[in-house]
Amino acid sequence: MAAEKKGYKKKPLKRSVKSDNIVVSTVITVRISDEEKMRIEKIMADLDIKSYSDVMRMALHMVKPTLQYG
Repeated sequence: MAAEKKGYKKKPLKRSVKSDNIVVSTVITVRISDEEKMRIEKIMADLDIKSYSDVMRMALHMVKPTLQYG
């Protein structure tokens, strides 16, 4: 008998009873150079930021107003 290949299924989202807003997080992988990593770590130390995600969120908020679509 041939072995069956297991498929990956997404887990269903758990809906919160208290809120109608569902927050869905996405994982994004970014390749950066050692120099860029050192610059980000310096920013984190200077601004007392604990996670890389917080730095990226701040950067996206800074860039967002300058983007133009269409």
